[in-house]
Amino acid sequence: MAFALGQLSLGGTDWIGADCTPDGRWVGVRVRAARSGRGLPVVVKSAQSSGISMGEQAIAELAKELGTASWTYPLARGDYQMLVVPEPPTLESEIESSLRWTLSSMVDFPIDQCIVQWMRIPTAEFDTEHEKQLYVIVARDQTVDEQASPFRSAKVPLKAVEVRETALRNVAALLERKDEGIGLVTLGATGVTTTFTFRGELYLDRFIAQPLEEVLDDEPAKQLRFMDRIATQVYQSMDLLGRNFPFINVGRIVVGAAPGLDIASHLRGKLPVPVDALELSQVLNLDAVPELRKPEMQSRYVVAIGAALRGNKGAA
Repeated sequence: MAFALGQLSLGGTDWIGADCTPDGRWVGVRVRAARSGRGLPVVVKSAQSSGISMGEQAIAELAKELGTASWTYPLARGDYQMLVVPEPPTLESEIESSLRWTLSSMVDFPIDQCIVQWMRIPTAEFDTEHEKQLYVIVARDQTVDEQASPFRSAKVPLKAVEVRETALRNVAALLERKDEGIGLVTLGATGVTTTFTFRGELYLDRFIAQPLEEVLDDEPAKQLRFMDRIATQVYQSMDLLGRNFPFINVGRIVVGAAPGLDIASHLRGKLPVPVDALELSQVLNLDAVPELRKPEMQSRYVVAIGAALRGNKGAA
């Protein structure tokens, strides 16, 4: 098992993505990559744990349904830090050691007890004067090991630990049209994520920390204010993206479903670009899993699907 970002570009390989949902159940999907750049990635099967199982038992339930393949699991946001730092002017092989020295004063725990992964924010092709920057993910060794432990106990072959930003980037990358920047808005148990991508790469990620359960239990006026807050953050993020990466033309905002909240409709008219509801059947073959055609189910499984898209050659 490895802590790794993005895709491994193993065309034709099945990956199983697992995720824990707001109600505490585990969900999983098995995704088969598109072959040779033709056709759509195929969601082979989906599954969710029973309402009373947890940890090892829940994972074992998923494994019984989804079978043997390469498994990946995205950490919860509180289990890692994601930072933007200048790219060190050093050899590629020395970047990690240089980052560890830089990060030692930026994280709240000893850097020698951490796993460090990085990926470039690609600007050189479009703006040679732009400062080279990296996304750096830092997680404690102990945390990653604890998250992997129930998979080991369930005898499930966890091959990679993912982060949520890159899992959602994989989904946004599929939704992009040619030379189009896109913003993907998704709601999870702990808040709202907006993921901006261009040519399959992550350029900006924004998060509103707000437990979804609290919003759904609130009165309508407060729900409207919450959706206004989302609109404001998306608008400000688009402005920030335009100033920092002027070569990106954000063509659309795509919004995942949320129970009792029509966020897509609310954002229309408040943003200077079209707003679409998330429809994964446009970019994934869902013939084997018709239950995932429902918008609420797509939002429930979206992070697991993104994690399982590691093997898709079409993703960045």
